[in-house]
Amino acid sequence: MKALLILNGEKVNSTTILKLKDESDFILSADGGTDYCVELGIIPDLVIGDLDSISPKTLDILKKKEVPINVFPIKKDKTDSQLSIEYLMDKGAEEITIIGAIGSRIDHTLANILLLKTIKDKGIKGKIVHNNNIIYIIDDELILDKKNGYFVSIIPIESKGVLVSLKGFEYNLSKVKIDFASTLGVSNFVIDEKGYIKVHEGECLVVVSKD
Repeated sequence: MKALLILNGEKVNSTTILKLKDESDFILSADGGTDYCVELGIIPDLVIGDLDSISPKTLDILKKKEVPINVFPIKKDKTDSQLSIEYLMDKGAEEITIIGAIGSRIDHTLANILLLKTIKDKGIKGKIVHNNNIIYIIDDELILDKKNGYFVSIIPIESKGVLVSLKGFEYNLSKVKIDFASTLGVSNFVIDEKGYIKVHEGECLVVVSKD
């Protein structure tokens, strides 16, 4: 099952979200992210959250469409993002794409990005899609299509760093160590039709981005 999770961060352009919707088997929106769904004429399969940021108008539409809502208290130990991801993992999602994960609050943004590790550790494919960024966490392999105007950055998330090989890039690597908090892996780009990333040791963020 391919799942699309819509959070309440910065909106992704409508063309992207509608394409992702068509590619998805299940759509889950978290709280205020549901407002954006409704704006685009998307009715989610489920809504999760404490309902502190969803509009009354959207709630009325959900009621008329008989969309199930899993309501949680405002005071809780997990964010709506984490609750939504846990639901999708329990439901058997094989792939989870997240939009609205990046916003003005850096704490929420960082927490959402690191939730990709929770997804990966369950053996599920996960990524965050933003207007200017696509974000992954990997510890094995990733193949990227060439995208003109896009950079690819490798950012270690473990103190031991990451041992990585790159093929098809402007700067190829063969089992090169990138230390934690190093910028060695920032701003590379794919020059062949495909870019191949192989992680031999450690875990890293892979960020495909444009200015």
